[in-house]
Amino acid sequence: MKRVTRASLVAGMMALAAVALPAQAQEAGVEDEMRPYLSELYSYTFENDDRVGVEEGQGGQLSFGMAINKHWGWEIGGFYSEFPHDNSPGANAQREYGAKLDGLYFYSRNPAFAPYFSIGAGAVKTELRGTDLDSTDPLADAGVGFFKYFTLWGQDLAFRADLRYRYVFFDKNALGGSDVDGLGEGVLKIGLAIPFGSRKVAEAPAASAACIDSDGDGVCDPADLCPGTPPGTAVDAKGCPKAAAEGAARKFEDVYFEFDKSDLRDSEKSKLDSAATTIDGMSKTYPNLKVDVSGHTDWIGTDGYNQGLSERRANQVKSYLTRKGVDAGRINTFAFGESKPKASNETAEGRAQNRRAEIQTHE
Repeated sequence: MKRVTRASLVAGMMALAAVALPAQAQEAGVEDEMRPYLSELYSYTFENDDRVGVEEGQGGQLSFGMAINKHWGWEIGGFYSEFPHDNSPGANAQREYGAKLDGLYFYSRNPAFAPYFSIGAGAVKTELRGTDLDSTDPLADAGVGFFKYFTLWGQDLAFRADLRYRYVFFDKNALGGSDVDGLGEGVLKIGLAIPFGSRKVAEAPAASAACIDSDGDGVCDPADLCPGTPPGTAVDAKGCPKAAAEGAARKFEDVYFEFDKSDLRDSEKSKLDSAATTIDGMSKTYPNLKVDVSGHTDWIGTDGYNQGLSERRANQVKSYLTRKGVDAGRINTFAFGESKPKASNETAEGRAQNRRAEIQTHE
């Protein structure tokens, strides 16, 4: 009879986790998948010598799950398995059914691949077929798995795989005396999940209308009450010169990015063209002028991935300003990842505002 060791089961869990870990931020335009769902799975319990007289178990699980936040979720469900007897003399088949509650920690909620770690606890009733013997015992398990969402005939579905190591606190005097004081075994489950409700799609910020700024002061001509301002002059929101006390300190219009992107759209390049012209003029008045470019992201994805994405956004802005004539030695870049949101990350509109780069000057 085959025996599944803890080492082989752990190796399987590590292999599944290794597939999960490279997942990054999700595809553009799709929000985190956080809808409640119904999951129906086929289960396979690996053959184990501690279950005397039976082979591997096969059955199913039906469960309901909900998200708590972008990382944590819970799931409650029931399961059922049959363990056919082997060919040993006097062997009896076994049947089990039970219920449990799981906590799931998602590394990513990307619909294309959402890996998770899980822990669970519940109770299981085991019956010895052909007899009136049974035993009801507590159980606990832990493992890894993933969801992969897709659409079939207009219906959102998810393929799901889940690998657990579970421990049943089995009474060795049950089922006629098994001499097994606790039972550890591996359980593999695969199947489908059906989410409830419609998928949300994140909207990229609308492209800004073309801004014609004849005097290069950062205020579009229709809103500029003081046209013809000399280059480098600090102006207010109406395009009129500010008090000289403001000096070299100035904040330019934010540059926005599409989801999980660091390349510049044409509408944002026009902002940088205007900023480069103004910075060039200011540098003549303030020879020690410095330009700070800070990159930011929304909260979708891991902290490490978003940190790198914000750095790429800041460097992209710096590179563009440099090509437009701003001295690279004046420009300092900063990457803040998701740590400094401009708006709420709870809405698509807020996340669009957080995918940005900010530009400020000072001496």
